[in-house]
Amino acid sequence: MTGGILNAQDQQFTQFNAAPTSFNPAYAGVSGKARLASLYRAQWTGLPQAFTGFHLAYDRPSLDKRMGFGFLLSNEQAGAGALNRIQFMGQAAHNLRLGRRVNLRTGMQLGLGARSIDMTNLVFMDQILRDFDDVSVEQGLGTGTHYMDMGAGFMLLSRRVWFGASANHLTSPNVSLNAALPERLAVLYTGHGGARIQLARGPRSRFRRDVVVSWKYMQQGNRNQLDVGAYYDMTLFTLGLWYRGLPVMQAADGSMDVDALSLVFGFGNRSFKMGYSYDITMNRLGVLGTSGSHEFSVKYFWDVARRRDLRPPYHPCVEY
Repeated sequence: MTGGILNAQDQQFTQFNAAPTSFNPAYAGVSGKARLASLYRAQWTGLPQAFTGFHLAYDRPSLDKRMGFGFLLSNEQAGAGALNRIQFMGQAAHNLRLGRRVNLRTGMQLGLGARSIDMTNLVFMDQILRDFDDVSVEQGLGTGTHYMDMGAGFMLLSRRVWFGASANHLTSPNVSLNAALPERLAVLYTGHGGARIQLARGPRSRFRRDVVVSWKYMQQGNRNQLDVGAYYDMTLFTLGLWYRGLPVMQAADGSMDVDALSLVFGFGNRSFKMGYSYDITMNRLGVLGTSGSHEFSVKYFWDVARRRDLRPPYHPCVEY
């Protein structure tokens, strides 16, 4: 028997802006209010053993809005729930005003993760040969492991433009369920940014119509991904269209590197927002073979600062 090193990857979300602290801890407290966000993804629902992911994120600013704090709870399941990973991260961010309309935010996170497998949801060859026996004779696979993890990031914000970068899994933790075969969680590097283009404003900002363009690039191990999209952002409704893939590159089979086209719809007010997105699979698996992917997001905001005259750094991105 020979050993080696395997590299694990993170599951990605289409509505990453709904829970932005999930990919950059510098977002903690950026809205100037307390924010509770949940995000659920069901990927490739047409397959019998699809992937599901869930994020629950909370963040808030300090009373003087110079700091931000929060936590992130995430859960990923694959193979009909047989393989499970859960993480809890504590987060902190600091805001530095570089000018009247420019802010530099830095953040970090530290927490614990766990990975486990439910052997009762798996069927091995020896069980089939023994008339589907309830117990397998396979050895060497543990039922769970725990690890520490950390990450850091920064953001530059102005009234119309933002740019940021982050690095998660800086410890490259070993998440293997087999002690003889290490499986490192590769460092996830993320760059993201965008701009808001104002189209119309009503009296006292009672209504708005803007176009927001945004992008996010990720590199983890030898895998990379680019998301590029645009939103038509109104006061109560938001419509978005996203493209996932690297069209200037080729996939391993020589075809164009195209993954999905995503449709995003959101609605809400300053205190409550909901979002839904659907990914149309455009790779070789096809939407007919996978039935695409669905995502749902829910967010709630409320004031926590004692002084209303302390304005938070303006963040021009959307919340979906």
